[in-house]
Amino acid sequence: MDLSNLDWHELLEKLKTFATSETARAKLEKIQALVSPEECQESFKNIFSAQALIDQNLRPFFKSLDLYPQWISRLKKNATLKILEIRDVREFSIEAMALREACRDLDSPWAKQIVSEVEQLDEVVSLIDHMISPGGEIRSDASETLFNLFREKEKLQRDVQNTLDRLVKDHDMENLLQDRYVTNREGRWVLPVKGGMQRYMPGVIHAASQSKQTVFIEPEKVIPMNNRLRQVENEIEEEIERLLVEISKNLFYRVPQFIQAEDRMVKTDIELAQAQLSSLIESSAVEFTDELELFQLRHPLLQSHLQSQKGKRIISNNIDLEKNKSILLLSGPNAGGKTVLLKSIGLAAQMARCGIPPAVAANSKIPFFKEILVIVGDSQSVEQELSTFAAHLKLLQQGLLLSGPQNLILVDEICGSTDPEEGAALARCFIEEYAKKNVYGVITSHLHPLKIGWKESDSIFCGSMECNPKTGSPTYQFLPGVSGESMAIKTAERIGISKDLINRAVDYLSPQSRLRIENQVELDSMKAQLIKLQDQLHEEIKTVNADKLQLKKTLEQAEKERSQAYDKTIKNAEKKVEEALQNARVANVLERHREVQKIQMDLPQIVKSSTANTLQSEKNNEKLSAENFGARFSAGTKVFIQSLGQDGVIQSEPNNKGEVQVLSQSLRLWVSWKDLKTATDLQNPTLKLLRQSGNFQTTLTNEDPVIDLRGKTVEEALGKLETALEHGSQHMETRIKVIHGHGTEALKKAVRNYLSRSVLVKKWNVAPPAGGGDGVTWIELNDED
Repeated sequence: MDLSNLDWHELLEKLKTFATSETARAKLEKIQALVSPEECQESFKNIFSAQALIDQNLRPFFKSLDLYPQWISRLKKNATLKILEIRDVREFSIEAMALREACRDLDSPWAKQIVSEVEQLDEVVSLIDHMISPGGEIRSDASETLFNLFREKEKLQRDVQNTLDRLVKDHDMENLLQDRYVTNREGRWVLPVKGGMQRYMPGVIHAASQSKQTVFIEPEKVIPMNNRLRQVENEIEEEIERLLVEISKNLFYRVPQFIQAEDRMVKTDIELAQAQLSSLIESSAVEFTDELELFQLRHPLLQSHLQSQKGKRIISNNIDLEKNKSILLLSGPNAGGKTVLLKSIGLAAQMARCGIPPAVAANSKIPFFKEILVIVGDSQSVEQELSTFAAHLKLLQQGLLLSGPQNLILVDEICGSTDPEEGAALARCFIEEYAKKNVYGVITSHLHPLKIGWKESDSIFCGSMECNPKTGSPTYQFLPGVSGESMAIKTAERIGISKDLINRAVDYLSPQSRLRIENQVELDSMKAQLIKLQDQLHEEIKTVNADKLQLKKTLEQAEKERSQAYDKTIKNAEKKVEEALQNARVANVLERHREVQKIQMDLPQIVKSSTANTLQSEKNNEKLSAENFGARFSAGTKVFIQSLGQDGVIQSEPNNKGEVQVLSQSLRLWVSWKDLKTATDLQNPTLKLLRQSGNFQTTLTNEDPVIDLRGKTVEEALGKLETALEHGSQHMETRIKVIHGHGTEALKKAVRNYLSRSVLVKKWNVAPPAGGGDGVTWIELNDED
């Protein structure tokens, strides 16, 4: 079945853009019809349940699925994973946790199934975070052995460095050294000695410069320390390998959990993509019956395209076919929308049988088609020596093999590329045969002989696309029960063909054709009345829908008022209880207990509905203040700064003045929390979901927090540094990067003094400026309680 001329592949390309993983996109590209109508109905329910996440802007991302095949294949073999692969496992686990968190509060079978199938993987993330830093390195405190080895390594490095520094500063060594610095060759610390002077420097020669002017010698005094340093480094590598084996073995036992989570995450990514498309094209679920009844049918690609263009709206149409009238013969003017309507019907049928809600209104009905034959466009084949018409006939012949209402045949311009008289004769025969086969069909044609001669008892149902009788321009509105003219003469007039040429063309027409054109005025009048009745019906439908909406609002308002009355009653009752307890002067505890019990018995029993709770919850959510702003918008949250008209990232909680520090385009500034709104662009909500759970703190990126002290006074810098360290320790950040200006010795000295005294800091080191740039200090936080 070739659906390439039905715009199906273009629709799948649009659908793929909503998926967040290549795995889901690959499956969407090969989507097939489901086995039964029941499966399609279940798919509809899941897609509309998934829209609940879309509506809350909590669409989970699944980018980790693209790297899943690489590490899971090695993990299944019980292989030792590399550090990068373990980081991929961590990202996968975090996204699985975020999916659980997003669905945890949704009351739908779809969400509950996701929560049951995706097991909690927080232990995996904690295990990995305990051993691997956000920068992708084994943590020095991953084990007691590793911690001691790293500490010994640092001590040895300092001892070697101090010993060599003393040698460099020794006046007796000035004539021997080429330069007064220490360097490293083959992992051992050495001194650059002038060529020919090495005999005066006891030690081991490791290398020489190309010019032989410099010889790099390891002095005898540091050889034992360097030997031990190399030994320690080997022991560190062995311990790291042991830790990787240990964590890989732990992950190996969780392979079934990973496999089940991955399967569910791929399905969910697909369902969320379908939900986003359904929301865009305003689709609805359909009922599978033997009738084809589509309300407000639209072409989904045209709908999504016009959504982005203000002032433009798509024309919807109603199609009603049944077993006794199963073949729609569609006529009308050129460029009047016949092919678009035919494709819209075909896409609705294909989407429905694939479990995707089509672009129709509610209560639409459609058969569960097993086969859809599409005969649209040029099908000529040079290899098979088939002309356009011959290839067209072969496809029409395939349609004769189909039988029953579970088959749909779509033919655009049947037999239109040959002699009109012969083509019309062949087309009528094919249409009659299709009718005998009881298949559903939509067939477009400009051939006039096909528009007449059909009996009331035939299965042929004629319809046309409307055009403006005065201008000849199409309105794209479907008119059931009326055959339409091709309006070739009118179209020529509309596009500006000369009057003389048009009059000559009319003279060439047969008398019957000229008479038909003259009678077109009466036909247009009938069409106008039909359109008027159709418009009245649409207006009545709109009125009914508006009344239903108003009734719904009235019920919601009544529910809200009832909830407020309940709250008021409860508060009054609580107040009475408090007053009674305060004023009671009972002689003993028993009497006091009886007093309270009596009051409680007098209280009304109130049970709130779920709707009332929801309204109250929504009401509470609206009361955002500076106090709870920090809980909802934590540090690292992307926001929109209204006064600046640009996005930024929150850096702190509100201070006493209600001001929040925000980073925006390399600038840090304090703005009122009321000036901040949720960022308008699509964000990955994974971190937000995990923070909302309240029982897990993590970072999604491998980037370390950065503190920029450039341009700050010493007092400002130390205050900012203190705030950042406290925030980092609270959010389990392991390493912080501090940037200070080049040459600011006073600032660097103050920072170092502060770091050496801070209990929050485990260790720190200064990276020298590269090429005269800014200085950097790396801080590793103390994660002990």
